[in-house]
Amino acid sequence: MKRLLFIFAWLFTWMWTAEGRYAGAGAPNVPASGDTLSYHAIQGTVRDETTRRPLPYAFISIEESAIATVSNNEGNFVLKAPDSLKNAFVIFSHLGYKKIRLPLASLQQRTPLMIDMETIAYTLQDIVVKPFDEVTEMVLEAIKRIPENYGKTPVAMIGFYREFVKKNNAYLSIAEAVLDIRKAPYHTGQNDAARIYKGRKSADVNRSDTVLFRLQGGILTTLLLDAAKNPDILFTEKPQEYYDFSFSGMAMIDEKPHYVIAFNQKTGQKDILFRGKMYLEPSSLAFARIEFNMNVEDRPESAQLFVKRLPRGAKVTPAYATYTVNFRQQNDRWMYAYARSEVRFKSNFRKFLFFRPSCTIISELAITDADEDGHIVIPRKEAVRLNDIVADQLSIFTGDEFWGHYNYIEPEQSIESAINKMNRRLKRAGGRLDMEQP
Repeated sequence: MKRLLFIFAWLFTWMWTAEGRYAGAGAPNVPASGDTLSYHAIQGTVRDETTRRPLPYAFISIEESAIATVSNNEGNFVLKAPDSLKNAFVIFSHLGYKKIRLPLASLQQRTPLMIDMETIAYTLQDIVVKPFDEVTEMVLEAIKRIPENYGKTPVAMIGFYREFVKKNNAYLSIAEAVLDIRKAPYHTGQNDAARIYKGRKSADVNRSDTVLFRLQGGILTTLLLDAAKNPDILFTEKPQEYYDFSFSGMAMIDEKPHYVIAFNQKTGQKDILFRGKMYLEPSSLAFARIEFNMNVEDRPESAQLFVKRLPRGAKVTPAYATYTVNFRQQNDRWMYAYARSEVRFKSNFRKFLFFRPSCTIISELAITDADEDGHIVIPRKEAVRLNDIVADQLSIFTGDEFWGHYNYIEPEQSIESAINKMNRRLKRAGGRLDMEQP
């Protein structure tokens, strides 16, 4: 248990400082080579067929390839495919919905593109009977099978990373980057490694701000949320001693039934642990999805797990901390596909009786390409570290063509509005955020 708390105390180090910073400041952009690859791009929105509500975090991939992306919080997506795949099919999938398979060529001719997904209706009589008498036994077996399900060789990946910080309802900063990733084998203690290939940032912090919220270690945090590779983060070596597990029925992922196992820390357990759900593929017991929350509610002492430094006289209390990690099956191997972290803090300052800002920090990483046979070496001097502040390594925002052929997560409308607002603000001050592509 001490190991688990140590891991989270190290991973989630959110830095607050009383030093103001002008929006236009920033380190030079990470060097990037030209994007000359010719590609086909489709852009649209994924919705619920009945309610017409957008479906966030839908998974969009190209069949028989490792190219993929994820819809944003408003259901919007962009998917880019090289010309060599122009005759391929695009797969749309989401938890609880029927999978959709459409030709890439036909999607390019539809504007605006709306993908309406149908919910899956199923009955308990149609599902596979649980092969274990005890749910805890099933969880232990799933953990035991991780090396078999997730592979014993490294995988070369390309990922799109985004983090943004909000104070109350206003965006303070946004950072985005394309990453080269070496995903280490699951049967060893080797750590994953990543480096920034290219990225951009925006910040709306002026000198009069009382507090500047900054995220430290965000990239490695999202990689370490891979609870299949790092089960100690959630369950420690003997999860049955700290958690109660229960069977919560079935859920459909890619039109296949998955066991849903709920977990929560045992009554009387004083440590700050987790609650959530895991989705297991029945035949392999592979983790397809894990949703979990840290039990920080009404636990003021949990602040020490997240906050590295505070201004004098400040008090911070975590309001919630929620995490999601998704996996996808490629050939006969399950792979890390997407992770998201969202933590919200409430604060107050003795010096400012009526100043009680809240802060929400969100980071997400989507794997947009994966090569099981690819070999990648990331030199230590190029690798991101847990104490890195990503925004300090990026230049300010550029135009729409910045990402070239790389897949990315479509910006949310509110983020786009925030960036436009920042542009107008800087133009009045004689600066600008919209720069030429490096």
